[in-house]
Amino acid sequence: MRKFVVAVAIVLLLLVGMIFILPFLLDLNRYRDQYLPFLEEALHRKVAVEDVRLTLFPKLGVQLKDVVIADDPAFSVEPFMAVPSVQVTVRWMPLLQRRVQVESVLIEKPSVRVIRSSNGQLNIATMGKIASTGKDLGVHDASGDSVSPMLGVFAVRQLALTGGTLEFEDRTPQPSRAYKIHGLTLNTESVAIGETAHIEVTGILLPYQKSFDVSGQLGPLQTNLDIPTIDIRGHVGKVGVTAHGQLIQGKLTVDVEIPKVSTDDVPMKFGLHSPIELSQLHAHVVASIFSKKSQARSQDVSIDPLRLNLQVGQSTIHLSGKGTPSQFSFVGDSPTLSSQDLPFPLPVQEPFELKQLQFEAEIHGSQLHLKSFRAKALDGILQAKGASSRMSLPLNFSTEGTYKNFSVGPLLQLMRPSSLSMTGMGELSWNMDGSISSNTQELHGPARLIIRNGDVIGFDLVQSIEDALKMSGVLGESTGTTKFSVIDASTAFGKDGIAVRELAAKAPNFALQSMGNIDLEQSVVLRGTVSVLSPVADKIIQRFPLAKVARKEGQLVLPFVVRGTVQEPKFRLDTQSLGNQVKKKVEERLEKVLQGDDQELQKLLDEGKDFLKQFFRK
Repeated sequence: MRKFVVAVAIVLLLLVGMIFILPFLLDLNRYRDQYLPFLEEALHRKVAVEDVRLTLFPKLGVQLKDVVIADDPAFSVEPFMAVPSVQVTVRWMPLLQRRVQVESVLIEKPSVRVIRSSNGQLNIATMGKIASTGKDLGVHDASGDSVSPMLGVFAVRQLALTGGTLEFEDRTPQPSRAYKIHGLTLNTESVAIGETAHIEVTGILLPYQKSFDVSGQLGPLQTNLDIPTIDIRGHVGKVGVTAHGQLIQGKLTVDVEIPKVSTDDVPMKFGLHSPIELSQLHAHVVASIFSKKSQARSQDVSIDPLRLNLQVGQSTIHLSGKGTPSQFSFVGDSPTLSSQDLPFPLPVQEPFELKQLQFEAEIHGSQLHLKSFRAKALDGILQAKGASSRMSLPLNFSTEGTYKNFSVGPLLQLMRPSSLSMTGMGELSWNMDGSISSNTQELHGPARLIIRNGDVIGFDLVQSIEDALKMSGVLGESTGTTKFSVIDASTAFGKDGIAVRELAAKAPNFALQSMGNIDLEQSVVLRGTVSVLSPVADKIIQRFPLAKVARKEGQLVLPFVVRGTVQEPKFRLDTQSLGNQVKKKVEERLEKVLQGDDQELQKLLDEGKDFLKQFFRK
């Protein structure tokens, strides 16, 4: 008996010893060399595995070291994926029944690079395809976006990924943009056919330094990798997100909900002075995940519908839309929107409200097209459309529109304070482009303003002419205002300010025409003429006979100039120009006198002596 026990002990020791030395005796690298070509052919990528080794403790399995999958050469010479270590463990008991059941897979510090080329193609889209021709390898002619059934054999009780890095380089914009997920960890349970997987993912989104976490359930997993139920919830920074849907035949259908998010919580710079809050966001998303098309297209993702509320200060804008990431259309409305709620400053002194706001817009890539905008403001109707090259600062844009039947007085009160005020009904039209940065604003293009049937309060044209001609009280009683039937101003905005191409005004007994400039410092220089109609013109000529030298077609045309600022404009007659006209006329008549015309001499002396005395008197 004792010999039997010793013999058994020796056998057990030999077995234990064989188990310990088995990993060194069994070289799995020969299987690596045998099966790698098949994997490379399936992926159409070069695959390298430095070492494959059998492990017995703490569990039976295989360890792969330095696994590298090359990228498509059309995208990069750097690896698509590099994994320092992959550990796969299997269960003992199924092996005795000649079945392989994977218990766990541990992937350590993987690095993956996803690239989107300038034409929108993803490097992962060419995996399993011949990159040069775009044709599929092999004879698996699954139609549409279905997944190869051979992937259905994958089953693992636990899948873990630690210390991962996922990089995404987008080459569609110029310059290209790069994003990275650092410290990526993933843990799953029950990743097996017919079971529901529990998943947890965490990481940090760079360069925004936003941590994220995702948890939920996926399953039950089907043999063709269909997932009938997806229930995911997570956070990106302070933003909470939930998603419910399914993945059937390679098509993901999911409803995404975000209860509340502020622009301060989003890892993008909008250049806003105050945040905008989004609430009750709901999006129905359909996306092709496993596309067999030669190019990944933005049309493979559609959103219909998208609904949310924009909370701008105390104002709420309701938005809804549909489309793809590269072409999205939406509409919005709000009963009221106060200017003081806007997240950017306006050059106004007092707040105002836009009422019955409605707009329709489209996004094409980085372009924003405002197809229509309509609102009531100061009892007028504002309508506009335009486009923007991007949706963040610096902002380049173009716009055209009209603002009709608005009250001029309240509008002027919103602007910078002035010594003048005005009444009347206005109509504004424009067609301009411009740019806005954090420090500067520029506008270029024409605009036209027409104001009808009003008063200029604080400026009396009659009194200004009387003061210039030193004939107080002759033309009528001063009222301190100037009534007008129409003011018509055609302007052009430029980098140096506003060029007033033509400013015309009609008032009782007067008509004005001028042109000039308003510079960036709000300084005003306008030069023009005021046509004095009868009988006012007759009163002036009766007082100053030589003034008829400025008479044209029955009207007395007097030159004037406006100087000062927008807040304090100063109107005066250009007596120097008028004096030059008189001087020229006098010189012509003196020429006749010098030629011996005594009658012309006497006429000149009779008509002009009083006028010249008073006109040139300081």
